[in-house]
Amino acid sequence: MAERIASVTIVRTGGVGGMTRRRTVDGASLTDAQAKALAALAGSPPRPPARGADRFSFAITLAYAGGATRELALPEDAVPDALADIIR
Repeated sequence: MAERIASVTIVRTGGVGGMTRRRTVDGASLTDAQAKALAALAGSPPRPPARGADRFSFAITLAYAGGATRELALPEDAVPDALADIIR
């Protein structure tokens, strides 16, 4: 069984204004679909940045219950539908 996600920190950069937005979500509040989507992203190879002006990029840090962390970089066009509520 995969280790439980304790928290997810999302840093969104880019967009028209170039502003940075940071959000942390408690792992206990994740739905099963969100936890599965994050686990799939953590197990997949890195994705190239989105092409084009004014696109968002996401730096996602997964903190696991055992203390380990995993950092992911995700372009806006690769955000799974299950994560739209917590990422955008």
